Amino acid sequence: MKDRLLATAKLLGLTASAVLFALLIGELILEIWAPQVHQLPLVWEYDESLGWRHRPESTGRMRTPEFDVEYQIDEGGLRVETEASQPGVSRGATPRIALYGDSFAEGWGVEARQSLSGQLRTLLQHDHPGVSVSNLGVAGYGTDQQLLLHMQVGRRLSSQIVLVLFYGNDLWNNASRRGIGVERGGKPFFTLDVTGTLRLQGVPVRRDPAWDREAGLMTSLLRRWHVAVLLAGVLRRDEISSGQHDAYYAGLYGRDAPKYAQQWQLTCRLLSRFRDIVEAQGGFFAVVYAPAIVQIETENWERKRKRFALDGSYDLMKPNHILSGWARQQGVHFLDLYPAFLQEHLAGGRLYFKDSHWRPVGHRLAAIETRDFLRRQGWLTP
Repeated sequence: MKDRLLATAKLLGLTASAVLFALLIGELILEIWAPQVHQLPLVWEYDESLGWRHRPESTGRMRTPEFDVEYQIDEGGLRVETEASQPGVSRGATPRIALYGDSFAEGWGVEARQSLSGQLRTLLQHDHPGVSVSNLGVAGYGTDQQLLLHMQVGRRLSSQIVLVLFYGNDLWNNASRRGIGVERGGKPFFTLDVTGTLRLQGVPVRRDPAWDREAGLMTSLLRRWHVAVLLAGVLRRDEISSGQHDAYYAGLYGRDAPKYAQQWQLTCRLLSRFRDIVEAQGGFFAVVYAPAIVQIETENWERKRKRFALDGSYDLMKPNHILSGWARQQGVHFLDLYPAFLQEHLAGGRLYFKDSHWRPVGHRLAAIETRDFLRRQGWLTP
């Protein structure tokens, strides 16, 4: 009996050792040839008026199979360059530019100096040594949260030029009562009453328990082990149903989608309100349109149509037409980055990561186009 127990224990030990060895070999193989880990920096925190915001004076690394970059947030909640080469915002700086937006403005996947705001400042420094470009992008924000953020910090920054970087999913962020980006807790939102007036709802935002939850064993494994991430991906069900995918793309690009007109009306009213506040403070205001990867890379759009069974009739230029038409009607300055991005793509430029965010070259192209736009407006001249 004793010999049998010893033999069983030995067999279990050998089996456990073999499994552990296989996991270690698998981990090594995945890390070298097929990385799986997605690690977000802990630089966001709950905020009762905005849902979430950057945690002041926080740092961390953003790591995915495509990039590994440092995040540093200053005392004012702005993403800054880690080598501290970004000068502080000064009332004497000229011109003073503020960039609002979501993860595209924040610089998801690139170093701060490689982001749109960082490269725009670099491009302007030669002719304007005192230029200040503040990065007020926050991942997951819609136009509504960007507007509320400006209402909090706009006067303190006293920026002469305010740019709002609009990306397609802002349409749905604005219509949602919960975050659909990096943070998924509650958020403030606006509604339109019968007279078309904006009404702020959902504040103070309820604190989601996830903000106070300690990272468990599974979370720790998913932040560090490629094998764990791969297995979780195989077992996980798609968080978004096919119907939600259909609604997302129908609202943005559907030719016959009148039921989504209210979302576009809300978005345009938010942008108009943003413009009114900036101009009342004596600043210049412009909307910069960030084209989605499906608008630039035909093969990406075809893959999504097949994957999500999108069989409707679509016009991928619908957001551009709606926003440019609204801008003309309202007298708002509008920069559409689509033509420049399409030209660069057709010339062989790789502008997007696989996760649909801009590579550094995409941010640089956006910075060049924005610089030229500001020059044409004459806003850079005192």
